[in-house]
Amino acid sequence: MEKEKITPEEIRSLLKIPGKVRGQVFSTDLEYLRKKKGKEGVELLKKKMKELGNPIDYERIKIFEWYPVGLRAVSLLVIKELFQLGDKEISEMGNLAPKFSFIIKLIMKHFLSIERVFQESPSYWEKHYTVGKLEPVELNEKEKYLKVHLKDFKVHPILCTYLFEDGYFLRIAQYVLKSPTILSKETKCVFKGDPYHECLISWQ
Repeated sequence: MEKEKITPEEIRSLLKIPGKVRGQVFSTDLEYLRKKKGKEGVELLKKKMKELGNPIDYERIKIFEWYPVGLRAVSLLVIKELFQLGDKEISEMGNLAPKFSFIIKLIMKHFLSIERVFQESPSYWEKHYTVGKLEPVELNEKEKYLKVHLKDFKVHPILCTYLFEDGYFLRIAQYVLKSPTILSKETKCVFKGDPYHECLISWQ
């Protein structure tokens, strides 16, 4: 059965979602493709974007400028469709993204402990998105887990996989936790009727 393809109509709908995102997120997508698919993969993505009216021109993206938040989903959806990626690969994209991010490299110089990351997470989020509010809820270092809530953020379910399901947030935890086993899961989701996204990170 052929997978559903992203359409110009869906792109227009995503672009109507209020909020902005830093251009850095698109450069990390491109770096992931260079690493996994090589130059040919990058060229295929650029060709596909042109077919869709070029909603994202990766070569002209400026990492510190603000772009419509819906484009964050567009980039992931097009890459997922073009290269037939599953949820595991989308999570991997999220997990690898901080390694390619200039903004993250600047921020993580000051985040030397899980407690500091936990407390500073709201300002960290605001450096990347103008929409959504990240709230540190619970940090239990004895039981080895933490919870954060992401409120007022409803863009597309693919971002849930990218951010929470052993994806982006896991990598941030991996930078500061000295543990061989760290897991990240979305335990509540606005697309499943919950009032906010909840991310649970646990370690051993």
